[in-house]
Amino acid sequence: MLVVAPSGAGKSTLLRRLHQSIARGEVVHLGGADRDPSERDAQLHVAMAGFESADAITLAIDDVHVLAGTRSEAALAEMTARCDPAHHLVLASRLPIAPELTTACGTEPDLVSAPDLVLRVDEVADVFRIVGGNFLPLESASQVVSETGGWAGLVHDLAVWSRSIEPDALESAVATALRGDFAAPRLERALRALPSDILRSLELTSALPALEFGPCARLLGAESATRLLDVVDGGAVMHVRQLGRRALPPILRRHLRSRAMLETRTTPVPAAPVTVSAGYRTTAFDDAVARLRRGDVVGAVALLELALRTPSEAARHRMARLALLVIREPLAPREATLDALDEIERECVALGLEAQARIVRGAIAATSDLPEHSCAEVVAEFDARGEATSAAITAGIGFVIRARRGRATAPQASALSRRLEHVGLGDLAAWSCAAGAILAAPARTADARRQILDAESAAIASGIDGILPLLDVARALVDSPADVRAHAASVRRRALEAGLPRLPASLFRAPSGGSAPAYVEPRHPHLTVGCFGGFRLRVDGGEIDLRVVRPQARALLRMLALNAGAPVHREIIADILWGDLGVDSAVHALHVSVSSLRRSLPAELVGEAASVVERVGVAYRLGITDRRDCDLADFDDRLAEAAAAKLRRDPDAAANGLRTALDRYVGDVLPEDGPAEWVTGARERYRVRAAEAASSLAHLELRFGDGRAAVAAASRAVEIDPWLDESWRTLVMVHRRSGDVVAAARAEEGYLRMRVALGVE
Repeated sequence: MLVVAPSGAGKSTLLRRLHQSIARGEVVHLGGADRDPSERDAQLHVAMAGFESADAITLAIDDVHVLAGTRSEAALAEMTARCDPAHHLVLASRLPIAPELTTACGTEPDLVSAPDLVLRVDEVADVFRIVGGNFLPLESASQVVSETGGWAGLVHDLAVWSRSIEPDALESAVATALRGDFAAPRLERALRALPSDILRSLELTSALPALEFGPCARLLGAESATRLLDVVDGGAVMHVRQLGRRALPPILRRHLRSRAMLETRTTPVPAAPVTVSAGYRTTAFDDAVARLRRGDVVGAVALLELALRTPSEAARHRMARLALLVIREPLAPREATLDALDEIERECVALGLEAQARIVRGAIAATSDLPEHSCAEVVAEFDARGEATSAAITAGIGFVIRARRGRATAPQASALSRRLEHVGLGDLAAWSCAAGAILAAPARTADARRQILDAESAAIASGIDGILPLLDVARALVDSPADVRAHAASVRRRALEAGLPRLPASLFRAPSGGSAPAYVEPRHPHLTVGCFGGFRLRVDGGEIDLRVVRPQARALLRMLALNAGAPVHREIIADILWGDLGVDSAVHALHVSVSSLRRSLPAELVGEAASVVERVGVAYRLGITDRRDCDLADFDDRLAEAAAAKLRRDPDAAANGLRTALDRYVGDVLPEDGPAEWVTGARERYRVRAAEAASSLAHLELRFGDGRAAVAAASRAVEIDPWLDESWRTLVMVHRRSGDVVAAARAEEGYLRMRVALGVE
């Protein structure tokens, strides 16, 4: 058997447990590369002699990587060839085992690699309890696993560090530490053991969400990508498997990016958001522009406002005001924005700043909804004067405003990207490339997929992490448009971390063509829908009897309800409900069902029935005017409010949000649709989220000192999802903390029965 994993992954622990579990066995630790080779060879010789003379033995040899290229490696290969059913050999190494050793035994050896050694959430909690002497809630333990990939050494280091932390501050302190550099020494030790070319390849690919051959080959070349993935799959790099894809732990990816930046930053980088850098001082306006170019809009706004308050930057005030007006354009009344732009243009003309005046004029044309060619005419004027950079900036402003209003197209984004690249603004070109990918994605063509790959390469080359969440949306629109809303929470969180404003809801819809279709909200009765525990449709407070509606039309209603009022492309609906009929026949069947549905609704809704099922371009939606009128959307919003309150350290508001969300969850999503593929994913997601919400509420109730409410919430978690490990552990913990020993024992028995049923005990 081979055990290949980096430093701190748990190889030595595994060998120790193996030694304890067998009657006749021995473990040999060869030590580090700095050990005297003669001592190591003598130790290995003694072990080999004992291996050959014993009737039956299991010999485990740790740190085999130190033998690479030595005479002892050949001797070890000879011993490997002598393995038989009574003589077992276990080799542990930080690097992939040499082929000579793996082939010497004549059969393919079992391989235990990094993903096989990761710690589970409950094991992380146990490490904190045993090593750190602290109780770490399962929510925080889950965060530790997510950030570290369950890397045993990192978890141990974090648990040791936590010994000095007060219990009440443990969760926030652990969250802060995970974003810090506590892991840097161990990560460096693990990375230094790798060949230099593999380390460089990891640095170059660290921005990729997963290590797949295609993206890696585009960055490294096919040969280097193959070598990198061989080393990763061989176990020498700590990683996890997520839906069959290799993924580095986030804490390792961040360390690799920081490492690469330290190695390459030999000269000041203008795009870096710093005020003082090596050898020169930048202005607040310069720093704001640098932040904007990297996507940190939130940070840029503060610096732009600082520039306006700084007299020494008076020459930049007009451009700072222009930038703030463009950033805030969707939030401000259009007339106020235009008045402010007019004032800036007059100032520029009075001062003879013709180029700046033309840029502002282009912003006015884009903001005022003048014919689209008006802004293009300003760009053409710059081109005619040979002012390519000003032309690119003006075109960018026009594109941003058009995109916000749903009028931008993928070809326009591509043209802007080429223009920006031509004038040396590669980082802005990467943003434009990403916008083109999102606009092209709903078409689900090969060209759309190519644009996503091009945008990903541009993002990695420019080092802009904020682009990657947008590309996640584009991929979802291409691969699974019906599920794109499920990505909204994580994508918005990652975008906010990068400094982007909150992404618009229209981004998470799956429309046809290049942008979300604009529609005018019709006047119609008040519509409310429920999906938890069974489908319900109410109009003006009255329940609609759907028994007279054809089954396929009812399925259409439920599918639209599952998307909480967001448009669903007709071809997606047709493919799911009538996929066996062919595209044209399926779309025709959809139209027939929509007409049938409208005719089946109560007579008093005649003339308004079209507002219940609305046509939005080539998509359909339920006419929900308020997210609170759909229990799924309201559930999502309440959990989001609870999460935001937790970040603000407002436990009362967090608990209220969780309670309201759980009140909404009265059963599985659309149980009447059984195992239909289009609903099972959403049903499982909401079930897990509801159970996790109940567990979180139990922890909060316990913090408030209300043991009875904590037990009720924990019991609700188990009731919602009796197969969720965290629910049972929370119930056991709550009973123990409440002092009910008998109830805790019963909960432990139930937990054990669940694990036995799953085959993990």
